[in-house]
Amino acid sequence: MVTPVMTPPNAPVLQAFDVARSPAPLWEQGLVSLWFLVTFIPFENDELLLYPLALYFVASFVLHIRQLLPLVLRCWPLFLVPALAAFSMFWSPVSSLSLRFGIMMTLTALIAISIAGRLTPRQIVGSVFVACALSVFVAIPESGSLNDQEGLYVQKNIFAIRMTIAMVLALGVALDRGQHILFRLIALPFVPLTLYLILIAESATALLLSAAALVILGTIWLLWSNFERVRHLRVIVLGFAMVVALVGGLVVANAPTGSLIDQGLSALGKDSSLTGRTELWSAAERISKERPWLGVGAEGFWKPWIGEAESILDWSYKPSGSKFSFHSTYYEVLIHLGYIGLGFMVFQIVWCAFNALRAWISQQDMPSAMLLTLSALSVTTTFTESYMFSVFDINAMLFMVAGVSALAAKSRLERVVYAVPADAAVQNGIDGYPA
Repeated sequence: MVTPVMTPPNAPVLQAFDVARSPAPLWEQGLVSLWFLVTFIPFENDELLLYPLALYFVASFVLHIRQLLPLVLRCWPLFLVPALAAFSMFWSPVSSLSLRFGIMMTLTALIAISIAGRLTPRQIVGSVFVACALSVFVAIPESGSLNDQEGLYVQKNIFAIRMTIAMVLALGVALDRGQHILFRLIALPFVPLTLYLILIAESATALLLSAAALVILGTIWLLWSNFERVRHLRVIVLGFAMVVALVGGLVVANAPTGSLIDQGLSALGKDSSLTGRTELWSAAERISKERPWLGVGAEGFWKPWIGEAESILDWSYKPSGSKFSFHSTYYEVLIHLGYIGLGFMVFQIVWCAFNALRAWISQQDMPSAMLLTLSALSVTTTFTESYMFSVFDINAMLFMVAGVSALAAKSRLERVVYAVPADAAVQNGIDGYPA
């Protein structure tokens, strides 16, 4: 006969709770700001700061591997393109450069995951804003040499897009009621300043993106938080916005061929070729047919001995051997990694954008709105720039951080076991302790 063991009536009960870890310390946020500052401003010998900082993030990842490794495994779509780029060493004409490019792209993704896993969205936005604010002071004297292709920003498109990022962050920080009031007041003057710098750059893409960001963030700040007071009003507004977008698309599609688009580009001082980009894309389509599935290999096209590359540089008025691009993430990937790499890149972009949208839907606060806006900005630039297929680029980094932040909340939680008195556990339930 087995005698049951009776538990004392007031014996403590072990209960597990998920509690948030302490926020990242200020010095860690400072290093994140320094990282984005170095990636924001192009300058000679920047690797003297870039590589030591990258080494710090690797060390930080190892130190917090129990927290970050599960997040890395959940973010596997970010490693598809880097893996294929590294593997392309087997068919690339520059195998060592292909392997290096794949490794550096992998490191870029790991750093983005580490930042998103260690810092909260509000800390991320604040850290990046500090970097952008410092870079704006550097950009002011550079604005006069944009057309001469001198100084740090040799391309006005790079200058304009990065000033757009600074404007979005400054506006978001200024409107974020969760930030310190002094920090918000410091951010406010950067909004008109960055808008002025964008106007100087005369970039149609940056102007449109800046206007859209102003409308989106302003609407969220003024109206969206109040929409919850009326039942189903948010759903109605979103539906109305989708209908307006659909009707606008139908109007453009049914207009005489290219007329509305050409008129809009003309109003912005641009031509229908998008400053020669359409010719580049036609050339990319033609070249990709030679090696359609796996491409020429990462870093294997823009080389002095590649005849097609030299021809493009010649009619683009670029010096022989210059590092150029097809001004499209999709065509750039198509040439280097073929249709397989293009599929991986599209999947990565959709995955990040979906997660950024999901984060905003679940939180609906200003930091998540800023990350979603930056994500939308990055997706838009993929059609006219090749930033997403690069190493340590701030656009790609912010895009990945925005996508990972939706998954990173669990990595900032820690399972803690408490010994709770039995009678208190019954009274308060499993969620009653700790308060």
